[in-house]
Amino acid sequence: AARAALAVGFERLGLDEIVSFTALGNRRSRAVMERLGMHEDALVFEHPALPESHPLRSHCLYRLAHAEWAAATQGRG
Repeated sequence: AARAALAVGFERLGLDEIVSFTALGNRRSRAVMERLGMHEDALVFEHPALPESHPLRSHCLYRLAHAEWAAATQGRG
């Protein structure tokens, strides 16, 4: 499903880049983003909808450029 969402973003919508974020401690979501070819950005931010004391407040950002995605998907049928 995530690969299909990337295809829609890049092929149908013509996006130059897709970003995704998750809580720092969410290892499973981070692993999915990495398997998709996304790269962790240096940015760590506090999610504004969560209280300061909330354990899931700190988030990390991942990015994938269209050119990177296109190169990685070439040859896939």
